[in-house]
Amino acid sequence: MNLSTYSKRLTLFLLAAFSFVLSFAQQKTFDPAEFLKKENASKTIVTDETNTLTSDQKNALEAKLVQLDDSTSTQVAVIIIPTTGGVNISEYNQELGRNWGVGDKRYNNGVILLIAKEDRKLDIAAGYGVEGALTDYTSQHIIDDIIVPNFKNGNDYYRGIDEGTDAIIKAVKGEYNAPREKQGGKMSIGRIIFIIVIIIVFLAFSSGGGGGGGTFMSRRGSRGITGPIFWPTGGGGGWSGGGGGSSGGFGGFGGGSFGGGGASGSW
Repeated sequence: MNLSTYSKRLTLFLLAAFSFVLSFAQQKTFDPAEFLKKENASKTIVTDETNTLTSDQKNALEAKLVQLDDSTSTQVAVIIIPTTGGVNISEYNQELGRNWGVGDKRYNNGVILLIAKEDRKLDIAAGYGVEGALTDYTSQHIIDDIIVPNFKNGNDYYRGIDEGTDAIIKAVKGEYNAPREKQGGKMSIGRIIFIIVIIIVFLAFSSGGGGGGGTFMSRRGSRGITGPIFWPTGGGGGWSGGGGGSSGGFGGFGGGSFGGGGASGSW
C-alpha cells in the first residue's frame, strides 16, 4: 500500500469517527426528573421526546388538540417520553400535570395521555374538572380497547394516539359512552374486589380524624398531593426541556391541577 492510498483511508476513517462522535455529543440525554420541572413545560400540546411521530403526524395531532383548546379551553396533551426512570407512571403523570399546569386553572380541565415508550407503559390523567365526564372506567376502556391494540398491532403508535385522543375528546364533551360491564347471574371476582375496595375506602375516610392534611385516596392509593417523587437513581443531567414538540398555534398550558383521576396500562 503506497503512502497516498494510506493517507486517503486514514482521512476517511478520521472523518467518519469525527462525525460519529459529533452526532453522539449532540444527542441529549433524557432525564425524567428534569422533564417534570415547571420550567421545562412544553410550548406545544404534543411533545415527542422519542421521535416516534413524523412531523406530519405531530402537526395533525397538534391541530386537532389546539382546536379543542381554542373552542372549549379543555387541554388534552400528548406526551411521549422514553422512560419514567422507575417511577410509577400514574404518579409521574399526575406530578407532570400539576407541575406543567395542563388545563385551565379556573376549571382544572386538563388531560394528559402519557406514553413511556421504552417502559411500554401509558397513562391517562384527568384533571379535577373533567373527572365526571372522563371517568376512570372510561379512561381504562380507551386504553385497553382503543390505544393498546393499535400499539400491539405493528407498533402503530400514531393510530393508537389519534384514535385514543378522539375518544378522550368525545368523553370530555359528553359524547362518548364506554360499554357497560356485562351483567351475569354470578358476581365476578373483579366486582367483588371493587366492592371490597369501596368498603375499605369508606371505612378509612369514616374513621380518619382531622389533621391528615394533603393526602387523598385514588387509583394510586394514599399519597400526599404535594409530596415529591423520590427517584430510585440520580438524574442523568444534561437534558434540556421543551423539545420534541410540533409547531402550531398553542398558547401554553393554563395552570390546571390534578387529583388522581385516570387509568394506566401496558403493551
